[in-house]
Amino acid sequence: MTKQTVSGFDDVARENWHRYLYGKDRGHLQYMEQARKCEGMYLGGGEQWAEADKTVLSRQKRPFYEFNEIMPSINSAVGYQIQNRMDIAFRPRGGESDMDKATILSKVVKQVCDQIALHWHETQLYSDGLIEQRGYYDIRVNFDKNIKGEIEVETLDPMDVIPDPDAKNYDPDKWADVIITRWLSLGQIEQRYGAKARDKAEQTYDSSADFGTLDAEPDRNKFGNLVQGRYGLYDAYTNSNDTDNIKRYRIVDRQKFVYEQTPCMVYPESGDIKIIADMTTAQLADAQARGAVKASRMRKRIRWTVSTYCATLFDEYSPYEHFTIIPYFSYFRRGKTRGMVDNAIGPQEALNKAVSQFVHIINSSANSGWVVEENSLTNMDTDELTEIGAMTGLVLEHKKGSNQPTKIQPNQVPTGVDRLIDRATQALKDVTVPDSMRGLQGSSVSGVAKQADQFASQQQLAIPQDNLAYTRLLLAKRIIKLVQRYYDSYRVFKITDTDPITGKEIETLLEINKFVPETGSYFNDLTIGTYDVVISEQPMHVTFANSQFQQALEMRKEGVAIPDATVIRYSNLTNKDKHEILANIQPAPADPTLEAKAELLKAQARKTDADADTSIANKVKIGVESAYASMQAGQVVAQIPQVAPIADAIMQSAGYQAPNPAGIDPNYPQPQGMAVPQVNQPTNTDPVMPPAPVMPATPGIGEMAGIETQRPDGVRV
Repeated sequence: MTKQTVSGFDDVARENWHRYLYGKDRGHLQYMEQARKCEGMYLGGGEQWAEADKTVLSRQKRPFYEFNEIMPSINSAVGYQIQNRMDIAFRPRGGESDMDKATILSKVVKQVCDQIALHWHETQLYSDGLIEQRGYYDIRVNFDKNIKGEIEVETLDPMDVIPDPDAKNYDPDKWADVIITRWLSLGQIEQRYGAKARDKAEQTYDSSADFGTLDAEPDRNKFGNLVQGRYGLYDAYTNSNDTDNIKRYRIVDRQKFVYEQTPCMVYPESGDIKIIADMTTAQLADAQARGAVKASRMRKRIRWTVSTYCATLFDEYSPYEHFTIIPYFSYFRRGKTRGMVDNAIGPQEALNKAVSQFVHIINSSANSGWVVEENSLTNMDTDELTEIGAMTGLVLEHKKGSNQPTKIQPNQVPTGVDRLIDRATQALKDVTVPDSMRGLQGSSVSGVAKQADQFASQQQLAIPQDNLAYTRLLLAKRIIKLVQRYYDSYRVFKITDTDPITGKEIETLLEINKFVPETGSYFNDLTIGTYDVVISEQPMHVTFANSQFQQALEMRKEGVAIPDATVIRYSNLTNKDKHEILANIQPAPADPTLEAKAELLKAQARKTDADADTSIANKVKIGVESAYASMQAGQVVAQIPQVAPIADAIMQSAGYQAPNPAGIDPNYPQPQGMAVPQVNQPTNTDPVMPPAPVMPATPGIGEMAGIETQRPDGVRV
């Protein structure tokens, strides 16, 4: 129960309201005025001129033109974001996570993103950041359509969100609090916070019109224009009855961090600490199975308080680990934010004024006035001349003898007005996006060159795109925590995949958290394990597809065997046409020359092997012959040592180099058993009647005769 004060405030509502006023006075009012101006500069249609300036120019009958160069520049930047879709994937990090569960989790998150139209919300967020400096997601779980809960993302009006004025970090986890202020009817209060909250709000009697006039705030964008005195008496439709549902209440929705003793689970193996209130039953069981123990520790938690001017509607701990707010800032410098329109305001105003002045001078030259003598006109009077004096084909008749009417010469266009227009136009492109990013180089530039220039000009969007990637990372981390906590029951998703071979779309059913009685465990349990987030971005479709298609064609020209199906999938045809072509494609007939080339290569390989075998045999033969010749020479030197010097001289004259170290000196006394015995040569080789006492000549001795023998042929005795 909240304490009621004497003034009608309860303590919690008073604290909330004072914090709301503190955030407004510490810069949010100033931000809203700048955001309102940036919005008008982007939309144009008369909003690029201040109302006071338009009133003065209208009284002077001077034009005020708008050459809106901001909108096409911002649209080009937003178009780049539209063509670059986000892809969220997960990688296992710890616990019971693995690659299969990470893949399933990636599919589930992709399905969730498709259901909440995340890409459209991201376009709104990105546009808010470029135009109004800031954009905000609000992500939470909604139980209206599904009792199990479904993740829901809303894009908030940046003027309704008041971040911690004392913070200077991009990540909301580093903020002390964040406030969302809304004007809600009693019915909307009941829908969001329950019947008791509606009764509390109704009893406060602090309702007001949804104009913000009492708070000195700029008007928010809405379908109706609420400028009193110009578009009707809107207050005539209000009703003072208590049952009037049009009455609205200023709601201060605040989320703040508190630091207090909290029951936690401590994991001894990794040292991680998780708050028990943020864990599901399955996660608690998994933690205990891994040896985690309960402990009470000082931890940060989120206190969620919703109040009106003087009544508290809701004050409980948040069911989420993070603020539901996720910011996007196009340009962020430690708490200071800027958008792409901020720096374009000056050049755009200079362009509008220069063009309006130029047109005014041209208009004045056509009706600069006349100088006439009194009562000299005969076919009209001076009043008529004032009205029709600038008409084409005007005929003036004056009295004979009077001075001829003369036209007053208009002022010349001041030197430099045209250059001012050109300079302001160029400055607008410098602070936003150049012509090359819009594809406006002209017809003389080729399409490939235009795409190259567009890619180079994207560097001007590097910072807004990098900040968008960080916002995507914050969003993905919060989505996975919501999936693991609130998607803890049995669910079935219909997943559409693309067949990698045929390219056709295949629908499959994906079951998560399914209990298997046989094993007593859950199939595809996504509530356990920890995962890392991987954010990727697909490049612009036309440029990416064309480059892939051209590379595939070039690789085929160089002989890379890329299948026809792959080339068709990289083409720019519609998916339906691609699938029809892939379904009717016939395999190409075998090329007979390819088989012949293969046989030729095999034959060449066999010849190479045969040549290699022959070469080895020749090397063996040469080695054997060399060894045999060496042995023959050694026998000769052993028998006739005097031959050695002569042999050396002959070898040196033939270019022989002595080995190092030197070989065995034949003159050196050899050890016993190394000398070659002298062989007695037979004198009678008759195999039939050998004379005695000579050794009989036999076929074994006859084989020693001839050119190639087994004896030292160089020795003659």
